[in-house]
Amino acid sequence: MMRIKKIFSDEENRKVMEINLLPSKCCNFNCVFCPIEEKGTQTDRACSFEGTRNFLSSLEERMDAEKPRVLFINSMGEALFNDQIEKVISLAKSRDIEVSLYSNGYALGNPEYARIAGICEEVAGEIKAAKEETFQKFQRPLEGYSLDAYWEGMTAFRKEYKGRFVAYVSLYKGVNDDPESLEQIRGLLEKLHPSSIKVDTPEDERFGKLFGLSPEEFERARKSILPR
Repeated sequence: MMRIKKIFSDEENRKVMEINLLPSKCCNFNCVFCPIEEKGTQTDRACSFEGTRNFLSSLEERMDAEKPRVLFINSMGEALFNDQIEKVISLAKSRDIEVSLYSNGYALGNPEYARIAGICEEVAGEIKAAKEETFQKFQRPLEGYSLDAYWEGMTAFRKEYKGRFVAYVSLYKGVNDDPESLEQIRGLLEKLHPSSIKVDTPEDERFGKLFGLSPEEFERARKSILPR
């Protein structure tokens, strides 16, 4: 459900309000390693969700009470697919609250979604599969999607975007930890020139044994993808 997930302090000691802008899972991917277990809706269209108006009203009240410095939009899927997301961003900006948007990045290749994301002070994009075969097999996108379009769209957005861009790289055993994939990821990061890079590998009980790298494997892979 749409909700305020938590309030916390970030690395810069700023007060952050993290929200979910989707009532259930709604994404253009159906990743094998998605932490959201429910099936949800697979789409890339902006949708109208019941309850958004009430959520906006309650969010406004909490913003005024908590006075966060940052609104972190981190949803159950792709938040850009809520057709009211621009109202949420405008609400935050009317109170001088910075907006950080977590996106998987594919929608950034769509001009309208790119325009909305461009309003935010910070945008994150994901990097997972690095070959077309593994992209289709493990991220299971909508029909017609391609890895080339994914990376080209995200790179084009980054060239125009003036805010902070964060690249979230997830390393998975048997998916993107081979030398060719790691080299492809490094090349993409060099094109993106991200403000920061965050790298992880699954450690949870559900996916850690299947896809997680050992600490030694992870460190070697992490170092190999960093731009030189």
